[in-house]
Amino acid sequence: MKIVVTLCATALSLLAIDPLVSPQWLNEHQNDSQLKIIEVSDGEGYEFEHIKGAAHTTIGKWRFDNGTFLSVRPIAEIEKEINALGINEKSDIVLYAPINEPKDLLKASYIYWALNYHGIKNIALLDGGLKGWKNSKLPLTHENQNITPSTYKAKIDLSKIADMTYVKNHLGKLPMIDARPSDMYLGVTPTATVKRNGHIKGGMSYSWNYSVDKEYVLKDKKMLESVFKEGYGLDKNKEVLVYCTGGLETSFNYFVLNGVLGYKNVRLYDASMKEWGNRDDTPITQYRYETFQK
Repeated sequence: MKIVVTLCATALSLLAIDPLVSPQWLNEHQNDSQLKIIEVSDGEGYEFEHIKGAAHTTIGKWRFDNGTFLSVRPIAEIEKEINALGINEKSDIVLYAPINEPKDLLKASYIYWALNYHGIKNIALLDGGLKGWKNSKLPLTHENQNITPSTYKAKIDLSKIADMTYVKNHLGKLPMIDARPSDMYLGVTPTATVKRNGHIKGGMSYSWNYSVDKEYVLKDKKMLESVFKEGYGLDKNKEVLVYCTGGLETSFNYFVLNGVLGYKNVRLYDASMKEWGNRDDTPITQYRYETFQK
């Protein structure tokens, strides 16, 4: 019997971390040997208070202005940050943000995608972020974490990313979801950083914030399952492409689809409308909602 119990415990320990963890779960597991807790913030709040054991990173370590739009940093720079955080392929990673504004959560979900893109799979977001932790009255510290650097070599997964050529070649061939607010999707409200209003031809509208409540806690999983299966007609085994203004908003849709709901082939168009909408040779639709019909 002891052997069976031991084998079961070992098997459970090898399972990947759930993509969404509660404050209570993290509090119970924060001393696990493979767990890496990462705060994504500007750094000032982190120095004042953070979850015990949390390392710190900023979105600037993961994306940069390439002169035309923001995009994920070169592989060598991402590798450097992964190793500075002590992450390797065996790590269980929990990302969280203070969520003082909506974009804070999106910075965490972008890093979730960036880690996936560079071959790291066992990643979770903390439901409700640091505010959820505080609402649960769990302890915080101001002490910095001593981190042992890792030596991880990135394993790029090209199935996680799309460029403009890929998007052009797949118009009408696969479902595409726009994560911006619906008024920007329709083109009735201009996007300051985009010359042409509207959305990628054939793209469907699903604003990223539909998936969370006012406290940035994820909504019911069964409801989200129904939204994308019944409402959008998506198949978990078939490819879907997600995009937004410039990569951040759509990273949360990526997280929900790929992480929480288990869609196997989700591509993120990192440059998104900051590239597509600032060119004159890309098909754009205005003033109407679209559905995917292959």
